[in-house]
Amino acid sequence: MSHPDISPAWRNLPEIRMAGFLKAAHGLGETGRLIAHSLEAAQVPFSTRTLQNEFMTSLSGSTADPAGPDTMAPASPRRSGISLLSMNGDYLAGFLAGGGAPYLENQYVISIWFWETPDLPAATTEGFRYVDEVWTASPFVQQILERHSGGIPIRCFTHPVIPPRGTREAAMARFPLENRFVFLFTFNYQSEVMRKNPEGACAAFALAFPVPAADGPLCVIKSMASAQFPVDHALLRQQWAHRPDIIFMDDFLSHDDRDLLVHRSDACLSLHRAEGLGLSLLEAMACGKPCIATGYSGNLAFMTPENSWLIPWKTIPAGPGSLHFSPDQTWADPDIPAAAAAIREVAAGGPDVSRRAAAGQALVLTHHDPKRCGQEIGGLFRQAASRPIRPKTVPSSGRSAVFQSLAQLREMESCLNAPPSPAWQTLTSLRHLSKDLNRLSRARRRSLSQLLEAAKSQQRQEADALDLVQRHLDRLNQQLCTLIQRLK
Repeated sequence: MSHPDISPAWRNLPEIRMAGFLKAAHGLGETGRLIAHSLEAAQVPFSTRTLQNEFMTSLSGSTADPAGPDTMAPASPRRSGISLLSMNGDYLAGFLAGGGAPYLENQYVISIWFWETPDLPAATTEGFRYVDEVWTASPFVQQILERHSGGIPIRCFTHPVIPPRGTREAAMARFPLENRFVFLFTFNYQSEVMRKNPEGACAAFALAFPVPAADGPLCVIKSMASAQFPVDHALLRQQWAHRPDIIFMDDFLSHDDRDLLVHRSDACLSLHRAEGLGLSLLEAMACGKPCIATGYSGNLAFMTPENSWLIPWKTIPAGPGSLHFSPDQTWADPDIPAAAAAIREVAAGGPDVSRRAAAGQALVLTHHDPKRCGQEIGGLFRQAASRPIRPKTVPSSGRSAVFQSLAQLREMESCLNAPPSPAWQTLTSLRHLSKDLNRLSRARRRSLSQLLEAAKSQQRQEADALDLVQRHLDRLNQQLCTLIQRLK
């Protein structure tokens, strides 16, 4: 990838190659795209490789820009450089073993991670073996990662945001919604419905306005990927079917329409239980929308009592029914009556509502501007270029490592069992034999170590698979109990 407009400030940077899910419609995909956009705005030279479905399935009908960055630089494993991998730790081994070795060998490896609860899964922690440092976009996630990193540096960067494009007039034409005041809550079912907590948003709105009014406010619940979680979606819609002022929207929206929906809203609502960042809140604040959110986790990187409405909460266990988090993990349970009071206050409007919304917009447009963030990230690259590269080994798949180790053992056994030759009678030959035996012994220990590591890796994979099956069973049991309760 050529860079005719490289800023002189970055000409001494080593080669920077970025890889990630740059066309996927989940948070890490959007983070990768925004970082790429920011680096271009700041004229930082880099190249990209877009990972497709071999590592993570992109949503059909993704709202991601189909023309996202996809310019992979030629591999140059003998030249030291910087690899920026926009993927969580649990995807690193698969990517590196599946053709990503040039991003590890003789490279200073930086990986971008997000997580939402205090404890990291073992598969994610395993990813620390392959990095020199980890980046994340909120102090909340930084503290979680630091507790598990074993000394690997965790650095926090300012997450860029592109304000949604469009105008209020175009938004009203595209989404009339009876010209009523609109609270908007957006979420992806793949991001864990229990964590996103759309039920809490509906409950707070219904408590704020117990009797629907023909000209009263609306609560729009915009979701994605409900087809992959049909029971969750059906239960949510059925629970609030008696409220005509709560509108569920799961239709595919183009990128432009998604932006217009943000402009059409009058306020943004997120009663999440945990967020790594909260990009939808950042985007709404960039448009000057009043934002109401749980006062916990990653959104506190940019939300304060002066620029938004932060809802008090208490700590609760995640409990059964989550596909991504173990039952003993903890997160926040927002105070629904307090959220209802904030919803009423924002709907009523007034100078304080306008002042807080304006303060939020000013902060986001200033501190999260892509060019400014690109310059900050370029500075982090410059610092990384001065640090030593940790020794790292390219991972191999557990199955292939087992077969390789067994083949080595069989070869060694055949050498040891070879019939002695007359040359053994000489002292020189005996010395050579001693050296050969020592080399074979070291090779056997190395092979057995590889075999043990492969067996442990296979055991971890099987344990993770069993854990996921159990979570699916817990989720189905919870849904069945809910259905039975509602049928009574």
